[in-house]
Amino acid sequence: MRHVHLSRKLWQVIHEGRRGGNDLTDLACGHLMQLCSTCRKEFETFQLEAAQAGQAMSRAGHRLAVTESIEWAKEKAREVADERRAAEPKLAALLAMPESARLAAVKGANEDFRGLALAQLLIEASRGKLPGAPRAALGLAELAAVILTHVPWSPIGIELYARTTAHMANALRVTGQLSEASRLFHTARFLLRHEGGGDRLVQAELDHFEGALRRDQRQFAEAELLLRRSVSAYRGEALPLLAAQSLLTLCVMHLERDDGDEALQAPEQATELLAGEESQRLFFYAQHNRAYALCLIGQNRAARAVVEESQHLYARFGDQLTVLRLSWLEGKIALGLGERKAAESSLLAARHGFLKHGVAYDSALVSLELALLYLEEGRAAEVKQLADEMVSIFEEQEVYREATAALLLFRDAAELERISTPLVRQLMLYLTQADRDPTFAFQVAS
Repeated sequence: MRHVHLSRKLWQVIHEGRRGGNDLTDLACGHLMQLCSTCRKEFETFQLEAAQAGQAMSRAGHRLAVTESIEWAKEKAREVADERRAAEPKLAALLAMPESARLAAVKGANEDFRGLALAQLLIEASRGKLPGAPRAALGLAELAAVILTHVPWSPIGIELYARTTAHMANALRVTGQLSEASRLFHTARFLLRHEGGGDRLVQAELDHFEGALRRDQRQFAEAELLLRRSVSAYRGEALPLLAAQSLLTLCVMHLERDDGDEALQAPEQATELLAGEESQRLFFYAQHNRAYALCLIGQNRAARAVVEESQHLYARFGDQLTVLRLSWLEGKIALGLGERKAAESSLLAARHGFLKHGVAYDSALVSLELALLYLEEGRAAEVKQLADEMVSIFEEQEVYREATAALLLFRDAAELERISTPLVRQLMLYLTQADRDPTFAFQVAS
């Protein structure tokens, strides 16, 4: 059960009789059951302010109010658990339907698909679909939003609607619809600021998602602020796995900025938070990012050691695309160690795999890594071949116009044998951003 702090304002409206126990959310009372230092401080401040205003409540009155609230919270917690169990088969029934039929089912008058608990389960299912199936994740979040329009408006319902909006925005971010995602994050922030119940964990989740969006938009200062705030909140609520997730998102941001020293700190901090079987997948991601950061700052032998130590994790958690990214990383490490044949072999394997899976941007980025190698060895013909193939792939897959135009410039330069290492590196940086923002245009540095 999620927890919120019990503010002076909440105590005041209860004391004045404007809200009763039945109006308290299960979140607030759940936290009251384990009265934390923050809540205790807020309560003591409320007592002081009430006394100064001549509204002092007797100690017995406080004790009775707390006792009644705790008993109410226990009963409410049982009700929430029951509602969740009752919603689980409804979720299963929805997921068993064709995607095209789900929206009609939740929009209809059928009461089977109603309630906060079902919306909550749909949000959780939506998050589980990212990053592998963002469109499916978006569809599940949209179903939750429709269900919530049939729920009586309340602080907890509004808070849940804000979470749903944030999950929709995050799914749109992953599909590259950054402007629409930004608009939905604005809506979620508005709801929490003006109507929500103030759950710190909802704010932390929104900070994590929006931090990832600002990273994709190259607004790095704001992204770092949001992600560090998310880490702090999750740590404060003793949720190490969620804190580690935010740290790893922060790591990716630093990697994209080619800031290896900063990138190295985040996975190391995340690793300190991870223990137990349930955290092994995150530990795997932390190790991969750590190896990448070491490679970025030139510590290629250390990076190779991390990769070798993590082979059992790659075997256990690595899907096909992750295995290809491992091959890509191994190629970069080998290149950094001067092992050109091994580097070429690994990069070619990664490129072939990305092409097979239709991952245009990653195949282009690996191709540019190969182009750098070929340029250093004076293999102009192979650079031209890579350029031709990259343009063909982007045109066949109807990749966004701006990115295709950038590769056309690259191909023209290859034909004229005017390719330079700075141009290749500039194009690599551009494609990293264009993968998330299709409107971003390539400009050749003067």
